[in-house]
Amino acid sequence: MSDSSGSGSLPPGSLLVTGATGFLGGVLVRRLLDNGVLPDRLRLLVRDAERAARSGLPRESLVVADLADPGCAGALRAASKGVALVAHLAGSLKASTAKGFDVVNVDGTQRLVDAVRRGSPNAHFVHVSSLAAAGPSVDGAGSDVPPASCAAVSRYGESKRRGELAVVGSGMAFTVLRPPVVYGPGDAATQLLFRQARAPLTAVPRRARPLSVIHADDVAEALWLALHERPAGAFLPLDGPERTDTHALLRSIAAACGRRARLLPVPLALAALAANASDLFARVRGTSSYFNRDKVREIAAAGWVADGSAAEMLLGFEPRVQLVDGLRAVAQADGFV
Repeated sequence: MSDSSGSGSLPPGSLLVTGATGFLGGVLVRRLLDNGVLPDRLRLLVRDAERAARSGLPRESLVVADLADPGCAGALRAASKGVALVAHLAGSLKASTAKGFDVVNVDGTQRLVDAVRRGSPNAHFVHVSSLAAAGPSVDGAGSDVPPASCAAVSRYGESKRRGELAVVGSGMAFTVLRPPVVYGPGDAATQLLFRQARAPLTAVPRRARPLSVIHADDVAEALWLALHERPAGAFLPLDGPERTDTHALLRSIAAACGRRARLLPVPLALAALAANASDLFARVRGTSSYFNRDKVREIAAAGWVADGSAAEMLLGFEPRVQLVDGLRAVAQADGFV
């Protein structure tokens, strides 16, 4: 990856990062440290300091607070005081109810926004949302519109859209990034796709849907550039170097593992029944699954394509990780070959 920093620079002061122990957050923190940001400039918001330290995050950077906890306001105010930049990556990616998504994506974002607005009103807030907030698109049209004009189709997408509204309504300077499907080594959702592609038979919708996909390293690059350039009020969809579709992606994953995907087209009604069963099983176990009724709502959409032209124009962002190379690296790193 390039170490480019654009024409801008990081302002003096601390950088607050949420979701630092998550898949994408971990990639960003490593990128920040590798690019010379000192640990004493970082405030990494985590729920479990010991777990975070074991994962390799610098102990001196850790701040304990849980965005899902209504009682965390004091901790958030202390963490936010005097920061120059915020990179908000924390979020709920899987839940069986709308409330399960809202607790972090909406309510947690609002708590963070309130704390930063009070403690550091001049900070620039970089918010990592999702293409799901913008709604479906087969060509990227509409993927960069403000959240008030978006048309999310899933509970997850709607929670991310409402999280964007909280940021927009803060009165602070902000930049919103909307990644599409993000993949990379060590990611549970990516590993699920690999297991599906390697299965004896893989159920897929009868009609392939076009997709934008992007490697986590490229998202970290876009974030690095956003922290430097800080385009105020921008909504920036991210696109990878090439687009794919729901069938071709699984074939590419299988090929990266030295296999041939065996796709079984099924009606969406059958997928919905399977999702209902998955939701029921998850409720019995008290867990959440990546495959659920909400995911079927996204699968049923016409397509999930991002228009990356605004990110290229405002950030100078150009994704570098070709899909075949990225998938091969995941297969090797995560033991699928």
